[in-house]
Amino acid sequence: MSGEHTMSVEEPAPVEDSAPARFDVRDFARTAVGSHRDEIDLEAFESQPLEPASLRVLAYARELERSTMTYLRNVLVTPTHKDARVTAFLTTWAFEKFWIADAFDVIVRAHGIDPTAGPKPGRVKAFSLEVAERATPIVEAFRANSIGPDVIGLHLSSVTIDEWITEAAYSRLAELDPHPVLVALLERVQQVKARHRLFVEVDARRRLEQSPKARSLAKRALPRVALPIGAASNAASETAFFYETLVDAALASSIDDRVRALPSLGSLHLVTTARTKALSGDKGRQNSAASVARWIGRTTATLTHPLHTDSPTSPSTRKAD
Repeated sequence: MSGEHTMSVEEPAPVEDSAPARFDVRDFARTAVGSHRDEIDLEAFESQPLEPASLRVLAYARELERSTMTYLRNVLVTPTHKDARVTAFLTTWAFEKFWIADAFDVIVRAHGIDPTAGPKPGRVKAFSLEVAERATPIVEAFRANSIGPDVIGLHLSSVTIDEWITEAAYSRLAELDPHPVLVALLERVQQVKARHRLFVEVDARRRLEQSPKARSLAKRALPRVALPIGAASNAASETAFFYETLVDAALASSIDDRVRALPSLGSLHLVTTARTKALSGDKGRQNSAASVARWIGRTTATLTHPLHTDSPTSPSTRKAD
């Protein structure tokens, strides 16, 4: 974008003197956590296998963690890629989540189960997802570039909320099935995710605090994000089982309390709503090819190139909520 500033990895963002120490993205990338396989005692499952419900949610969690690459592909065609710190974080974040998915994969397979053989989206949903997968990067690139760098606040907020959900779910899984090998793995996973939160929580809040436009965008767009991230690409039955087993109403409400503490998000009940929809069998807007087509049509019809600032629908002429 014309006149847009590109931040380097080294460049500090404006912070108050009393703010906590700046997150060291270079150190985060340098100390990225890779494979967990060497620390998993697979033989222990021969005498003490996991509960069937645990294996089912691990297979689903595997898909959630693996979905990061699709999410990252869509995010990095937006102005987010111009911020080197955020890009460096997200690529390392995706790397670490890949290896979390790999750990879940080997545990499920050690029980003689193919995690890829679980329920799949129906034919209509599969087709709509394929349409959306092909169109979303193009649509998002145009739409987000018309919004500008304020979209970064939305992206980091969605990642923050997703981390809160999965951390809470994995803690609950360890309580429900306290197998020592599983608990040890989940403790390591939680340590990895704690590293993620050190960046996304602080940066998301800072961006929302500093920009009315970012706050308005987050308030409008977050209710349309499928939670947890990756849920939209999985069978609705598995998302329902995830919420039913690991995230009860009280836990969903407690996560929503954290969401509402973010700037401008005090009226949202994102996790409670996602849980209610999942358990009620609400498959969402993208479960039919027709709805996807309407969504693409509506979105592209309202796109404005960032250089065309004289348009009545240009971001520069729209008021924030």
